[in-house]
Parts: sequence; structure tokens; C-alpha cells
Amino acid sequence: MRCSWETAWVGRCRKPALRGKATCAKHSSRVCASCGEKATHDCYETGQLVCGFPLCDLCEHAIFPDGTNGGVGFNEQPLPPELPKRHCRKTAQVHESWLERLKPE
Repeated sequence: MRCSWETAWVGRCRKPALRGKATCAKHSSRVCASCGEKATHDCYETGQLVCGFPLCDLCEHAIFPDGTNGGVGFNEQPLPPELPKRHCRKTAQVHESWLERLKPE
């Protein structure tokens, strides 16, 4: 069985999974940057760089007040007071993405 880890903008890890595990030795100890649960993939949000923080399936990059990811890399915006971290549960997003704002009602 192959490792199930998804590397952002690269794809699934191709190393053999540990016996009885879904991931390889490199990825088996990664925890979610948002909630601390077992991580399954890298954050795929981009700016000049790829975010790359480990995330579980229930968490994602936080949406900033302007509807963007807050910049990743050199143009990173400071965290606004209502966002405690750059990642959060998908169900706990404070702001709506710019893409959602464009959808007709």
C-alpha cells in the first residue's frame, strides 16, 4: 500500500505506507496546524510561495476580510484580530471568499 499523503501542488506521496497505517514514516507524525489532529495533506493556498502547512481533512486556510488567503510568502498580511490563526476548521470560517462573493444570488 502507498502513502495517502497529498503534497500541495505535487500530488500523492509514492512511498510505501507503514504497516497498518495510511502514511509513510515521513508523513505519519504530521499533525494539523489548525486543530492538532492527524494531518492528511499540505495546505495548497498560494501567493509567491505555497503555504504547505499540514492540515487534516476538516481544516483549511483562513479567509481574510478581503476574501483572499491573506497572502502567502512576501506579501503576507498580518492576522486581523478576528482570526486567531492562518488555518481553521472549514465550518468556522469567519469571512466569505472573493469567489463566493461573485456568485449571483
